[in-house]
Amino acid sequence: MNKNYYRILWGCLAVVVIAGGIFYFVGRDTQTQQNTQQTEQATQSRAHQVIINQTPALEEAMAEREAEFSETAEAGFSEPTETQEIIAEAPKTATGQTENTNTQEKKEETKTEEASIFKQELLFAMPLAGNIVMDYSVDHTIYDATLDQYRTNDHISIEAKKGDSVKAAEDGTVESIQTDDERGVTVVINHDNGWQTTYSQLQEDVVVKEGDKVKKGQEIGFVAEPTKYSVALGEHVDFSIAKDGIKLDPKSNVAE
Repeated sequence: MNKNYYRILWGCLAVVVIAGGIFYFVGRDTQTQQNTQQTEQATQSRAHQVIINQTPALEEAMAEREAEFSETAEAGFSEPTETQEIIAEAPKTATGQTENTNTQEKKEETKTEEASIFKQELLFAMPLAGNIVMDYSVDHTIYDATLDQYRTNDHISIEAKKGDSVKAAEDGTVESIQTDDERGVTVVINHDNGWQTTYSQLQEDVVVKEGDKVKKGQEIGFVAEPTKYSVALGEHVDFSIAKDGIKLDPKSNVAE
């Protein structure tokens, strides 16, 4: 009897202790969860409060902006407006246009001056009137009826009659009078600025001598019979113009 009583008593005591432990641990976990939730809520509340506190009020932002403009104005600086930028760029554009215009005008003046000088130098005249029976051609070959072949030609051959007067194309000095089988009697006259004229297929009795000063249109000789190297052209005068030793097309270098 006594043994059973103590067994029951110890059993009840064990149940109470176990139940108390269960309630203790369960309550402790619940409290921990509540504390955690409260801590998180407090943290979020503080974070939200901090964010709100860090956002300046509209009045404060406007006041700060006005203060910045005031300081900039006192320092003498201001942000350029679109109109100011256009005005600032305008002088540059105008200056560039003026410079380009001046440069173009100078170039045109230079060309005009060069053309004027060149024109003044090209006051040559044909040594006599007549048709061209063989033309100037140094860029490509042309047919030579006498030689029956194609060749280049650095002068023009002017149709004439035996005994026709041959005249100086411009003022100058007779440099030389020579004779050869191909060109016959040839008179060379030097002019100003490196210009030179040559007259061939002349008679031997030329009316000038080396060193003579001649005037434009002055008679220098007479047309002879053609040499055997140009007999197919008939009676004519070979005439050439050179500048600094370079033969040019006479047709482009005589006054109209």
